[in-house]
Amino acid sequence: MCGVSDTTINRGNVHYSVIPLDSCLAFAKGLAEAGKKWHSHVLSPGCAHNPYESQYAIVVEDDTEHRAYIAPSDQFPEVDKDLVKILHGDDILDASKTSAASGREAIASAMLDRLRLIDSRNVHWHHHMNFPDCVFNPRPGKWSITIESDEGDFFESYDDEPVDVLREVEILYFRNLEKMQSARTGCRPKTAYTFRHHAPVGLDQRRGPAVCSAAD
Repeated sequence: MCGVSDTTINRGNVHYSVIPLDSCLAFAKGLAEAGKKWHSHVLSPGCAHNPYESQYAIVVEDDTEHRAYIAPSDQFPEVDKDLVKILHGDDILDASKTSAASGREAIASAMLDRLRLIDSRNVHWHHHMNFPDCVFNPRPGKWSITIESDEGDFFESYDDEPVDVLREVEILYFRNLEKMQSARTGCRPKTAYTFRHHAPVGLDQRRGPAVCSAAD
């Protein structure tokens, strides 16, 4: 396949084929055009699934062939903004669509409740959106969102794609990311959060994640 090199790298039980960062978008679109199911992640430095300890990485999973492809990046990979919109819709990154901003009833989610609690204490965390066939999924066959944090890992599973829950997580994550980036550059953070990070989240293989709630 175009862009795939002969280089491979492993992390735990996941075997990655390495692709160039600048080919990720075309690569994902090529999978879709070939009629294959796919999804993507961003792995942050230190993520349990990331074989590049000090770098970010984009992962594109071919769910049809059950293969994972990875592209390392020295900085947060901007292509993720395009990939997530293809996967979840343009408004997945729209902060005005969150329950609080839109005046809708708060989403019932034990995972969100726990996440907001640790976030309020400035606990470091990141997340992972697990498609049903995702190689990282703690509940294969279900949709899941996994949180990896300095206070432990936990996840929540769903029968259907949890777009509204994911949006809440993404906006919260990117608010934190923008604050961190602004602190480094000395610039004030923006008030609108119209981009996202997909996923640096991993399961701690030694402990395993705690389940907040699950749809059976």
